[in-house]
Amino acid sequence: MKRVLLALAAMTLAGAAGLAVAGSAQDSKEVRAKDCVEPGVEARCLMVKDVKSGKLYNVFIKEPRPAIGYGIEFSAVPYDGLTYSMQGIAVQVTRWARKDGLKCSRGEKPRQ
Repeated sequence: MKRVLLALAAMTLAGAAGLAVAGSAQDSKEVRAKDCVEPGVEARCLMVKDVKSGKLYNVFIKEPRPAIGYGIEFSAVPYDGLTYSMQGIAVQVTRWARKDGLKCSRGEKPRQ
């Protein structure tokens, strides 16, 4: 009986450790970026090219969406779905905030 209980305890701990590792791997995929919101080539696509890395992101943002020309800073995770946009890395934005300090205008890079 003790062996069965020890085996069950060991399997439970191993499962919990596996979940902890999977959770930390998911967290490491979070993207943080900031720049001006620009229109994509396709209708309703929003693009943000990160100031630091230069990576272009196709941002999926639930309402309310930032307007074209806003400077924003966002956190996102990889987008898991189909997209019709042919530009950038697709990400699902989890939080965003307007950054007026970027002083964006339609189609221009930020002026700091």
